[in-house]
Amino acid sequence: IASFAAGHIPGALSIELRPAFATWLGWLADPGRDLVFVLDSGQDRAGLVRQARNIGYERLTGELAGGMPAWEAAGLPAGRVRLVSAAEVTGPVLDVRQDSEFEAGHLPGARHIELGALPEAAGLDEGPVTVMCGHGERAMTGASLLTRTAGPDLTVALGGPGDWAAAHGRPLETGR
Repeated sequence: IASFAAGHIPGALSIELRPAFATWLGWLADPGRDLVFVLDSGQDRAGLVRQARNIGYERLTGELAGGMPAWEAAGLPAGRVRLVSAAEVTGPVLDVRQDSEFEAGHLPGARHIELGALPEAAGLDEGPVTVMCGHGERAMTGASLLTRTAGPDLTVALGGPGDWAAAHGRPLETGR
């Protein structure tokens, strides 16, 4: 999360390399598009390839040699996303968790669009918004999707609604 926030190729899709990586790759990446990966040192390249191929994603073109440091050293543009702790969240919130998670408890007044539905969502280019999930991984993926369409001024929350409620001593809303 922090690496993507600090600098990424404009238009890049952020998917945290974890067990759910292939699920989100299959749901969000265009299967007809070649992909180049930007990995941090120490990340499991073979695991990434295995997960992609397990879901039938074969258009793995390669990896950016030298990662983002090489990209920026070449003077190429880099996008950035501001991070805040869940306790610091103020203003409009876009919650990208699954329906059941949102219904179980969300910030008062939060807008809800499941992460997988973001590419088709409309009306998300109006002013600043903080993207939130349960921890931050899906929120960063959501922010990366939104920045592709020149979306709003985005911030990503590290932590979830429970962290916000604990920090503020306020209850979460439930239901839709």
